[in-house]
Amino acid sequence: MPYATRTDLEQRYGEDEVAQREAALPAGAVDRALADADALIDGYLSGRYVLPLSPVPGILPQLACAIARYNLLGDSATERSRNDFTDAIAWLRAVQDGRVLLVSSFKAESAPAATVTMTAAERVFTRAGRP
Repeated sequence: MPYATRTDLEQRYGEDEVAQREAALPAGAVDRALADADALIDGYLSGRYVLPLSPVPGILPQLACAIARYNLLGDSATERSRNDFTDAIAWLRAVQDGRVLLVSSFKAESAPAATVTMTAAERVFTRAGRP
């Protein structure tokens, strides 16, 4: 399940901006930028959360749009888009480090509890019968 859609991107940054970037880039660039943003986010979350997340926390579409927009702008990136991208990455690193939790209803992936079971065979030698 994608974190953000083209519609999310258009609602945040305007249809005109998305259309302009799409006209200047190869076909499918917007969809690729959104997929790349999802992959980047998953890379940061995969160590702490079981993916795919369901439901998607409300912050993730915002981050995915900021990342996708920055990637779409490329060399034309504005200071604002660069700051949004940097902030998104910083937030994802905080999640990765455990300083920020997505939502308390998600269970963090943890190592299984270690259980040790010991069994012993019958004794071969005994003290009985010794002088």
